[in-house]
Amino acid sequence: MRYGIALGVMMAFAQNTLTLSGYVRDAASREPLAGAKVLVPERNVGVVTNPYGYYALRLPAGRYTIVAQFIGYKSETLAVSLKADLRHDFALQEEGVELRSVEIVETYEQRRFESAAISENRIDVQRLKKLPAFFGEVDILRSLAFLPGVATAGDGSGSFFVRGGSFDQNLILLDEAVVYNPGHIGGIFAAFNSDALQEAKIYKGYMPPEYGGRLSSVLDVRLREGNSPKWTAAGGIGVISSRLNIEGPLLKDRAGLLLTARRSYADLFLLLARDPELQRTALYFYDLTAKLNYTLSDKHRLYLSGYFGRDVFRNTFLDFNWGNATTTLRWNFIPSPHLFINTLVFYSKYDYAFLVESGRNQARFSSGIEDIGWRSDADYYLSEQLKLRFGASLVRHTFLPGQLRPTSDTSNVRPFSVPSLRGVEAAAYLQTGYKFGMRWLVEGGIRWAGFGLLGPATLYSFSPERVVQDTLSYGMGRLIDAWGGIEPRISVRYALSEKWALKGAGGRVQQFLHVATLSPVGLPTDIWWPTTLNVRRQDGYQLALSLQGTPQWKHHTLDVSWEIFYRWMQNIVDFRSGADIFLNPQLERELIQGRGWAYGSEWMIQKLTGKLTGWLSYTYSRSFRYIPEITPKPFPNYIDRPHQATMVLQYSLTPRWELGITGIYATGRPITLPVAKYIYDGQVIGVYNERNNRRMPDYHRVDVSLTWTAAKREGKRWISSWNFSLYNVYGRRNMWALRLRQDENNPNVQRAYNLYLFRWVPAVTYNFRF
Repeated sequence: MRYGIALGVMMAFAQNTLTLSGYVRDAASREPLAGAKVLVPERNVGVVTNPYGYYALRLPAGRYTIVAQFIGYKSETLAVSLKADLRHDFALQEEGVELRSVEIVETYEQRRFESAAISENRIDVQRLKKLPAFFGEVDILRSLAFLPGVATAGDGSGSFFVRGGSFDQNLILLDEAVVYNPGHIGGIFAAFNSDALQEAKIYKGYMPPEYGGRLSSVLDVRLREGNSPKWTAAGGIGVISSRLNIEGPLLKDRAGLLLTARRSYADLFLLLARDPELQRTALYFYDLTAKLNYTLSDKHRLYLSGYFGRDVFRNTFLDFNWGNATTTLRWNFIPSPHLFINTLVFYSKYDYAFLVESGRNQARFSSGIEDIGWRSDADYYLSEQLKLRFGASLVRHTFLPGQLRPTSDTSNVRPFSVPSLRGVEAAAYLQTGYKFGMRWLVEGGIRWAGFGLLGPATLYSFSPERVVQDTLSYGMGRLIDAWGGIEPRISVRYALSEKWALKGAGGRVQQFLHVATLSPVGLPTDIWWPTTLNVRRQDGYQLALSLQGTPQWKHHTLDVSWEIFYRWMQNIVDFRSGADIFLNPQLERELIQGRGWAYGSEWMIQKLTGKLTGWLSYTYSRSFRYIPEITPKPFPNYIDRPHQATMVLQYSLTPRWELGITGIYATGRPITLPVAKYIYDGQVIGVYNERNNRRMPDYHRVDVSLTWTAAKREGKRWISSWNFSLYNVYGRRNMWALRLRQDENNPNVQRAYNLYLFRWVPAVTYNFRF
């Protein structure tokens, strides 16, 4: 009752207030600054800009001092006499040589400390460019492995795993469109060109209600808007790839364009090889990113962004290519100063194809997934202390499990395909936050998510022994079945003091899409599959408790956090032993489901100021699976690594030289080895009793880099730098895979061989901007 009265009082108050609104932008590039703070010291209130840099403050009429702040920028102060609704855009100057005496008033970590955010990290793209890079390629995905609670499968894998989840339980967004395979060359390089990125955030546990559809995490990657007031170009020339970025105005103060391109050229070096087979080998990737923005008026703005990336591997024996394509059309609409609406439609596709050859017969196998979606989100600034965010989305999925087509009329291969499946995923949410007194802050909301399986489709019912009992056919457009439910989310902060806070969070997430894969690390040949009558939706819950602080140490600001979590998952997907996933119309017969759980504790300490910056982290966590059809008792998950420690350090030697050092240690991941053997027809056959019954050796390495930035000449626009890096300084042979082979001298004996990918990997990259 009293909360209803309080809400009524706030709404009545809102009717007697005025609105100060606008955007906070970078003064040089005109890029919007998402997450900037706009404060009113006189009333001890403030607001954070939304993902598009927009803010709105509801205030009574009067005189105020308005302060705009953002990470790494000089604050800007505005004295205003508010007598009517007022629009004001802030343009903040980035901290640079001419601003070294300016005190940076805030960092992302300090802002995170003040909110109820938990299990959240921001990846600073500019900082990554000065740290060691594999083959000189700045890689957002590889950088995630240095965060607590995030693990990788090791060298040669771009898949990441969060708090005991599988790789397909991560939602990866590029400008709000889903990316299904975020890696190039099997995951060695990220699919994202760093020159096109504004920022990236990962939510490892608590997800704001606007996100859903995956159990483990959200990686939200945002492209820059391309708002530069003048034409500029930038790029880099590396050992294995090069990139180019061009941006500028098409119409002054109305339209801007951003274009980036990247290509690897390792295959060009193969032309110098003596082996004719290597000379005929093609192995490369390329990607293109573009974004166009157009300002119709102060209330309407349009954005069109696109990404297209492709990988090619071709030689005498193999012809394989795969890639992603996304397109997003976004409309920002401000119907009133205190209401901001973002509406978009998007298209996303991932597909792969490879050549199958038998004698003179050739055919091409292809598979993929395709999405067309709509989404609308709104920010409503109700009062000084209360903001509502709400929205809805609708996505149509088309699943393409596989088809085989002959490549010529002379081929004897008959065309064959597994029928495609279709489904619609819908969601709606409401989230808000409110501060109670000086100590309590509550953020959260509620989300509804559902999935409907649509015809045409041919499905099967199976007996407990996995024998087909019946064939079920459904016509075009028919709703076969639907699943859904409520997903509550809540995060609470209690201020212990000005420097320390205790936080807790919890929530539920549903996942309606699954991956059929023969490798738990994720491969380009994965097959996506929907929730059906036989494959149940995955359901996940997580609880987390955190202690965060921003203490001072010798006049330097530190960010300290300790977090414990527990999560459990229902209906996780795996495969029966010996499963056949390619061109199998009864693929569901091979899928089995069970439950999983994970728990752990994460420590992290960051030094945010001074010549030496960076962080140290340690994670203790366990992850288990229980799938009765595999083994009668629980077993460690593939990515169960109890101990992981990381180090990321950056030291400014001089104004032009910077040293970067990264290090990582992790317990070896589990593998399955035979416990006995027998000989059949002259071959040694292994006998297995448990899944993941052994571990690989521990993984560890140290990387180092040195960045030299040329002095900027007065009147010259050219800015350049050199980055020298060495991956795996001490040449550790980290195991990538274990292979069992028969001993040539004694066929009755099997020997284990350590397969590793990389030891010392030096790289040099020249970066430029003009």
